[in-house]
Amino acid sequence: MRGLTTRTRRRRRGFSLIELMTVMAVIGLLAALGIPRYREMKRRAYYANVVSDFNTVRIAAYNYFAENATYPPDGSPGVPPASLVSYLPRNFAFTNANYTLDYDVWPSPGNPTQLVIGITVTSSDQTLVNMIARNIQNGGIGINVGSGYTYIFAGL
Repeated sequence: MRGLTTRTRRRRRGFSLIELMTVMAVIGLLAALGIPRYREMKRRAYYANVVSDFNTVRIAAYNYFAENATYPPDGSPGVPPASLVSYLPRNFAFTNANYTLDYDVWPSPGNPTQLVIGITVTSSDQTLVNMIARNIQNGGIGINVGSGYTYIFAGL
């Protein structure tokens, strides 16, 4: 009788291997479901940031045009044109960790005296570029070439 009471009184300490493995499996499953959704949400946030930057540069170019009756000259990738800087918000950058902007000016193919104005975004994340090409709608047209997307907002 004494042996029986000893067994029932003995306390169990810690978790069994089965319990630990079950918890690890559940955590692994949740991570496998959550990580792709997290990446997609980050990509959507970058997309929203690109669209916002497109609108900021577009409005700055329109304001420059309203005061000077011409668009600002072309700039190099990642650097805003010097004449456009005063129309952009303070500390506005054309470079980001995930993408780079480029303000472009070309002569119109139909009329060389008319200019075509666009903004090009390049990124190493091809899925982000494809998302921009699929979803952007701000009254302009776009061209998706390689790792870049050019949004044309004036001149056509």
